[in-house]
Amino acid sequence: MVPRHAEKLACDLITTQFGELVGKVCNCLVYKGNLALHEIARFTELTPAQLKNCLLVLIQHNCVQAYRVEAEEGLVAAKIFTQYSAIVNNILHRMRFAKFLALTREHLGEESESLLEGLLEHGRLTLEQLIQRAVAQSGKGESEIEGPLKETFSGLVRSHFIERCPVPEPVLPLRSESAPKKVVRGSARSRKAVKDTEQETEEQRIIAAAAPLEGERFLLPSSVDHDMSIDKGNDDSIRSSKIGEKRKYECLKEDAWMSTVANEKEILWRANYEEFVRRLRHKACASHVRARLDLRAGTVLEAMLEATMISESSAKPKISAPLSMSAIEQAVLESKEGRIMTMDRIQACLDQMSSDSVGYLTRAREMDGQYIINMHKILLDARKSEVEAIVRKRYGIESCRIFKLLAMKGQLEQKQISEQALVGRKETLELLYKLFKDGYLQMQEIAKSQDHAPSKTFYLWRVNYPNLMERIVDDMYHAASNLGQRLAHELEQEQEVIDLLKQMHQSKATDGSTSQVTLTKSQREKKDKMRRIATILEASLLKLDDSLMLFHDF
Repeated sequence: MVPRHAEKLACDLITTQFGELVGKVCNCLVYKGNLALHEIARFTELTPAQLKNCLLVLIQHNCVQAYRVEAEEGLVAAKIFTQYSAIVNNILHRMRFAKFLALTREHLGEESESLLEGLLEHGRLTLEQLIQRAVAQSGKGESEIEGPLKETFSGLVRSHFIERCPVPEPVLPLRSESAPKKVVRGSARSRKAVKDTEQETEEQRIIAAAAPLEGERFLLPSSVDHDMSIDKGNDDSIRSSKIGEKRKYECLKEDAWMSTVANEKEILWRANYEEFVRRLRHKACASHVRARLDLRAGTVLEAMLEATMISESSAKPKISAPLSMSAIEQAVLESKEGRIMTMDRIQACLDQMSSDSVGYLTRAREMDGQYIINMHKILLDARKSEVEAIVRKRYGIESCRIFKLLAMKGQLEQKQISEQALVGRKETLELLYKLFKDGYLQMQEIAKSQDHAPSKTFYLWRVNYPNLMERIVDDMYHAASNLGQRLAHELEQEQEVIDLLKQMHQSKATDGSTSQVTLTKSQREKKDKMRRIATILEASLLKLDDSLMLFHDF
């Protein structure tokens, strides 16, 4: 279920990056659900040309997926019509492009970062368009650029950083063919929750129907994989055949290969957000272990995650595949930070993480010494630590102590909380009601009499983590939306200075000479102030996004 303020943040991102018209179409799809073309036109009141261009922009940048649905018309025939669905998670990932580029530079180098930057900037591109973009940027010849770029492209595909684009308009089965949804009666909030769950299931069905086959998703084009053009298995048999038959076979093979290459020129490629989120998830696990235990334990865990990544069958596995002691030692010694670690130190880190008090690792087989990483436990501890930090910052040390006590003990009465948390009874009551008012605690009344007199009633307090997590995520998206709006407002206030800076940059990029446009003293002060405010807001947004990914994406 997508939080309410996450939808607003997604619409704000699209409006800021692509303009008011595209933002209006996105807003319509996000809030009104999956719609056909004529329905979008009725709600947005855009002309057919404007609506077509807006949808093309959203589809090009992986924010909207088109799909076809069969609608039965009596017993004669079924009519097929196209609908459009907004992919909110893909829109929110646009905030993380800087993280994706930094991750690519760390693993594959600056050339791969530059190529991925083109895909993130344009959404979807063919290999030929990527080559043309690199030629235009470097000013070199295509023959000089093509070879190294294809090698870089191959590395990105093999690392699963980029993938083939989904099917443009997959056909979904009839709604009657899917499992019927159980109607739940209750309050308006419960009905809305059921509706959101159904919409999320529908979105998952659309994404699954549009996804390419797993064998084709990361399949390199024939023009990139040069070894595919030579069939070594048939060379020996060809040498023993006649010269004429050999030439005929080679010509047919060459024609087939050229036809394949021509078809592959139309294949569109895009960034694989799922792989980036997976790697950032691993980094979050290692960072939490470093903060909770020590640097060496984090290094060992990071090496183990890298070694088991290839066996992960989903984007969010709860546990890793078993890893033997010898494989762990090899992975740690091959890592940059683990080269100087001794075998005894590696074993000590494994024992520390697999202890009962920590529980980040479990022994798969005592005899073979295999270990399994409990990623769910690591991330759950990281989320709890983040929540405790929020409570400490907003309500103070005593409130945090009470919160941790209830999270550890379960349900407690006010008197027990006061005694065990070492806080006065009156102060305990004030702090409990403050946390209860903001949704961090829940209270249960147990009355001894039917009149529910306070003197004859027990009040039990507890922490409901699932509900609390949802509330915190929504608050974080609300804060991120406010930060984005504040940044847009600050930039709009100094639009005159921004226009002058653009003119100076364009003139310098065109002929390399110094621009005739100069800034006055007041304009320079405004520029420095704007840069300082923008830096603070952008850094705050990036820091907040780390917590958002921890609670929502990991």
